[in-house]
Amino acid sequence: MRKPATLVLLFFWVGLTALVAVPLVAAAQDEVKLGAFLPISGISADVGAQMKAGVEVALERMPTVRLGGKATKVRVIWYDDEGKGDVGLNVVTRALTVDRIHVGMGFLSSDVFIRVMDEFQKASIPVVTCCSASLKIGEKISQNKMQYAFQLSPTANDIARSVAAAVAQHVKPKKIALLNENTDAGRDFSRIVREWFGANAKDVEVAADEFVDRGVTDLTPQWAKIKRSGAQATIGEIYGSSGPVLFNQWFELKVPSLIAHMGATVSAQTFVDQHAKQMDLAIVNNRWWPAKYSEVSEPMMAAYKKKTGTDPTNFAVQAHDATLVLLEAIQKAGSLDPQKIQAALESGTFVTAWGTRKFTPLAEGHRMPIQTVVVQIQGGKKVPIYPESVAAASGGKFVPVPPYAWDKK
Repeated sequence: MRKPATLVLLFFWVGLTALVAVPLVAAAQDEVKLGAFLPISGISADVGAQMKAGVEVALERMPTVRLGGKATKVRVIWYDDEGKGDVGLNVVTRALTVDRIHVGMGFLSSDVFIRVMDEFQKASIPVVTCCSASLKIGEKISQNKMQYAFQLSPTANDIARSVAAAVAQHVKPKKIALLNENTDAGRDFSRIVREWFGANAKDVEVAADEFVDRGVTDLTPQWAKIKRSGAQATIGEIYGSSGPVLFNQWFELKVPSLIAHMGATVSAQTFVDQHAKQMDLAIVNNRWWPAKYSEVSEPMMAAYKKKTGTDPTNFAVQAHDATLVLLEAIQKAGSLDPQKIQAALESGTFVTAWGTRKFTPLAEGHRMPIQTVVVQIQGGKKVPIYPESVAAASGGKFVPVPPYAWDKK
């Protein structure tokens, strides 16, 4: 007599479990949890603010995605990585194990992203770095077959080659100096510029190749060395809280070597406005140049200007585009199944503020190559000087030095 009773209890338990599970599954589809990893504080907080505003503009455009035939709300969970590897690892771990995000995006520091990308791969959670430029990212993705990791950011190749070409074309130096941060991206920049000049302007001598710590507060030794070297141009990237140090000390020491910067921090119009005198005639990779690349471009620029009062920087655009790409991929997948989202990212073509774009195959590192625009700062304004097509369209012309910024009254 006990056997039927046991079966009844078993069926009751199974039925109850199923009933409880249904609302849990439904709840899992009630929202899309997007983790945004930014340097909200720390030495690159200025860029983090630009990235955050870019994400918010994307959410205004696409606050929901359609899953199972219904509109599903997108919820962004913000994580401050502070631009530090250990902090980044901690917040990523929390995002994956406690908050259980469905997708991730962001990351400015290549060092931080390289440190944490394995965690996303192990958890099978798609992640798009919008702003990390190191070539090691794509190499690691392809070599380790990390199908869940994607690099939307222009790479060090895209950025450094444009700056090198602009310097060679306009400055025509006999000697150059390299000045970068001692990071993966900084070392990439140095190597790529060396290789570019070695292949395209072999008579140009690299008179100095300097590396400094992130957050450096004194560049006097490096500028003194570069001044003695006789280099006509100094190429590299010192950014974040060290950006003002770079230009102020160059100006104070009157180093007759034109700064050619890869663009992080210093390409923001707010930075140019604050340091217009010190930056006059400097060359800067603006990366993004405002134009109608797609039907998304102009609405994005207008929404960002309304939100912040300034024009979008490349990092704002990249964060915006990475957010749109992820949300479009989720919508194309029609579910929150990470494998389906990954497949949609890998195979999809996406209309973004920076144009219609597509990731390269896994074997090529899941990258999104893009041509970057180099400008010269003239009287506090950005004037395109490279590539020639953009310069010609805008009427931009390079102004040679001397006189240098400190020669002007």
